[in-house]
Amino acid sequence: MQIRCSPFCRNLQFQATLIPVLLILLFSSAFAQDQTDLFEPDFSFQESHPQGLETSNTGDDLLSDLTVNGYLKNETAFRYDEPRSITKIRNTFYLNSEYRISSQSTFVFSGWAYYDLAYDLFDYKTISGRSVRDEDQPLVFVDNLKQDKDSPVADIRELYLDLFTENMDIRIGKQFIVWGVLEGIRITDELNPLDFRELILPDLLDYRIPLWSLKLDYYLANSSYELVWIPDIRFHEPAPRGSEWELLQRVPGTVEPDTYKLENSEIGLKFSSTVYDTEISLSYFWTWDDFPVIFREIDLDSSQEPKFFPTYTRIQMFGATFVKQLGARILKGEIVYVPDKYFGLRNDVDRNNDRFVDSQGELQKRHIRWGLGLDFNVWGADWSPAISQWIILNYDNGLIQDEFDTSLTLFVRKPLPRHSALFELLAIALVNLEELYLNPELTFEITDRFQIGTGLNIFFGEKSQFGVTPAGNVTNLNTVEQRAQFFGNFDDNDRVYATFKYTF
Repeated sequence: MQIRCSPFCRNLQFQATLIPVLLILLFSSAFAQDQTDLFEPDFSFQESHPQGLETSNTGDDLLSDLTVNGYLKNETAFRYDEPRSITKIRNTFYLNSEYRISSQSTFVFSGWAYYDLAYDLFDYKTISGRSVRDEDQPLVFVDNLKQDKDSPVADIRELYLDLFTENMDIRIGKQFIVWGVLEGIRITDELNPLDFRELILPDLLDYRIPLWSLKLDYYLANSSYELVWIPDIRFHEPAPRGSEWELLQRVPGTVEPDTYKLENSEIGLKFSSTVYDTEISLSYFWTWDDFPVIFREIDLDSSQEPKFFPTYTRIQMFGATFVKQLGARILKGEIVYVPDKYFGLRNDVDRNNDRFVDSQGELQKRHIRWGLGLDFNVWGADWSPAISQWIILNYDNGLIQDEFDTSLTLFVRKPLPRHSALFELLAIALVNLEELYLNPELTFEITDRFQIGTGLNIFFGEKSQFGVTPAGNVTNLNTVEQRAQFFGNFDDNDRVYATFKYTF
């Protein structure tokens, strides 16, 4: 593959100077550790939560079985690229409660409410920074952008009932369902759609959308059988219109399936077992593509606006996962076969010479997604590198997406006990798009309940180009290179942030 690295590499060299202190902290105490625990595995990647405040038994049986915990958190972010501004002062209250009804049933509730003070203190246009990001657009485009806010928000995150029998568990209500084994990579794990209000910057569960669902797990010997029924049909939620994280919005006139209608429900089946000391699973998910298919009619001989016919379509996902312990290391893998997903065609594809874009701009193709990851501990740090790839079968050269689309990810978690601190690093490289996202973070444990953290969100890459001129018409379609980018659209959104969190 030919690498166009000139702007990419220059940005990388310039902005990488912002994180050396945090990277040095990763290794500063590595060799000060006792040599006997250098390669001791400690794969505790899940966020730890303090135990809830269990009410004392005052004779009231109702209260004695109630557990309550939660947190208060402030997140403040400053964008250091032009236009420089504080872009977030979000204050969040999160509450989680669990009530043990009996030995065979439990009721769980969690929810949050947050308010972003930044919108009260600073101008919306300065916070969004769209005058810089969209500097190639006409001024009237920027002036007419919506000014939607992700504030104030109050939301029920979980509300479900657990029922337990000797060989069966039933969970019914609003919930998250996680099928994947590779942290932060969605291959088999496509059950909950994503909320892109702040791109993918929040914690993993924080940008997933919970759904009203029924989950049934049946256990037999060393195997389990899982049935999932989801009548609550929701799709990826775009960032607020006009905000600094806006990328794609729902196209007006998008045809959406009716939710809570039996024929539109999503169904999932999963079999899990252990074979030769390897945890395996096989799954099937009949679902909706969380991105709409943008069928379109484009007249290549006219400067008229294209006509769009966006709709959501059904897809099937046949998946498998495995987890294998290899000494002190853990090997993980996922694969999915999808026979019926639509992929976008370039706007200049006209093989039948009718002067209209072929197939209404979309082709249905079979494709495979796979991922492979390794967890290990070295230098006192937990490392989780992974590779994932999409492969479009029977590829058509007119497609916008490449035949092979590869991503690399890296999670690093390094405790610094001498400083009561924890260093974490997330790096995601989208190889085909020549894009990179870095999120180093350092958290100090002030007390058992109070934490202070700081980190960076850094983006590298180029902006999307779909062959449409700034005026919004379809002229020069044959001469404009078309790219569908992701991180590169936010190259001007680099920021430093601080968090203050009190748990109870």
